[in-house]
Formats: sequence, C-alpha cells, structure tokens
Amino acid sequence: MEKHLMITVSEDKSSLYAARFTGHFFSDKKNMRITLFHSAPPPPALWDNERNLQANIQQEEQRQIIRARIQKSLKHAKDECLSMGFHSENINTKLQDRVYSKVNDIIQEGEKGLYDAVVLGRRGLSMLEKLFDESVSDEMFQQTFTFPLWLCRSVDPNRRNILLYVDGSETSYRMADHVGFILTGERRHRVTLLVMDKPEQANDILNKATSLLIDNDFPPDLIHRQPVHTEENLAKLLMDEADKKGYAAVALGRSGGENNLLKRIFKGDVCYTIFKEIDGAALWVCH
Repeated sequence: MEKHLMITVSEDKSSLYAARFTGHFFSDKKNMRITLFHSAPPPPALWDNERNLQANIQQEEQRQIIRARIQKSLKHAKDECLSMGFHSENINTKLQDRVYSKVNDIIQEGEKGLYDAVVLGRRGLSMLEKLFDESVSDEMFQQTFTFPLWLCRSVDPNRRNILLYVDGSETSYRMADHVGFILTGERRHRVTLLVMDKPEQANDILNKATSLLIDNDFPPDLIHRQPVHTEENLAKLLMDEADKKGYAAVALGRSGGENNLLKRIFKGDVCYTIFKEIDGAALWVCH
C-alpha cells in the first residue's frame, strides 16, 4: 500500500535528518511517495514612501535570489532521497511563498495535503521550540492536526523497531493504527506495545492495540506486549527503553485543544519531556 510522507526542508543541513531517518527506516521504497516542502520567506518589505519602479524591481530580484537558494536546498534534499533508494518518479518538491510563518505553513500544508505523516528534522524542532511561549490565535489552529508528526533530532541507521505506548485513549489507538499502516510490508521492524495500567485494564488496552496492528496486516509474530507496573516517570521509562533496546522511534498519542502551538502538539509533561530530551530515536506523535 502506498504511503505519502511530507518531509520539511530548510537551508540548514540538519534538516536532512528527516530524509535520512525516512530512508534508513524503510526497506521497501517502491511504494513510498515523498513531498519535499519549503515555504520561502519574503524579501524585505518596502514602506509606501519607498515604492517606485526601481525599488519594486530590486525587491523582485531579491525574491528570485531567495527562491533560487531554496531550490538548491530542495535539490540537495532530493539527491539525498535518491541516494537513500527512493525512486525519482515518487519524489516531488514543493516551494511556495511564505503565507504565515514557516511552522504555520508546514502545518497548513500537512493538513490540506492529506499526508500520512509530516517529518521534521532538527531545524524544524528548533522552530517548534521557539514557538513554545507564543500565542497562536489563527483560526486554523483551533482544530486538531489531521496528520501524525515524526520528529527526528538525530539519525542512527542501526536502530530498528517501534516502541508504541498505549494508554486506552483514542489518540493512542490512532497511533497504533498509524504504526500498523506505516509498517505494512515492512518485516524489518517489530512493534513493542508498552502500557502502564492495572493488569485487567492493561490486557484490554493491549488487545485492542494488537487488533489495530493486525487489521493493517502487520504480522502478529512481530508484536511484543510489555505491561509495566512501576512508579517510574513515564517519559524517563520510554527514553530509557528506547536507548537500551535501540528503538528507531517512540510512538504515542496525545490529546487536548490548547491554542498554544507546542502545547497543542505535546499535551502534558510526557510528550513534551520526550520532545525536549530524546536523542537517537525519532518521536512520533498522533492527535
């Protein structure tokens, strides 16, 4: 089954972490479509009293210089994807003029493009961090994101498998469904379902999450169930597990409808702590 991922691109080479993670993660690339996305910042604005024919020409020249520079970054990212084994006919580049902010444009494109996931590299993470204390009041941010986010702070090609935390929430079940879909046809990765709850409730949660994976034709023999009974901090537990067992990604759901961008993405301390501190593994977040 075809999967379509949007990978954000910037002029910073660390943005290639997103492409590299995706390339290392998937062994079967023939059914992968990639859209490399960048929104170009505008040239310096002109005051009304500065506007004349020459100033307008110079402003347009600056716009073209900016776009040419970004086209170069997009080509570099495409070359990286090709070197990772993605097929040229399945790679699309999309450069648009900045409408809102860089992050807001990524979110809008992610929602209207119906991507199976939006993948951000290191540069994208720093952009999100800068917005943590900013108020986001645009109407489009009043709704829940319609796409999972993959956040890649670094890349370790030797990592395998997914650590999927489920807690009985609808968002965690949506993440289980997402993981099952993404891993269709991929037998190189196992999924460990981790739950922290009382035994009876934990078993029900694990059964439902297991069914969601199997419904996506994920092989039952690649599913490991790990109920945990501990008072340990959940974020620390997940990161320790990811490091100890070399997981490629930690996946979990979140909920909430706050207007603040980062608080909308990371509900509560667990997601936000992992976002700030995880290294080596990617963080997958589903709404």
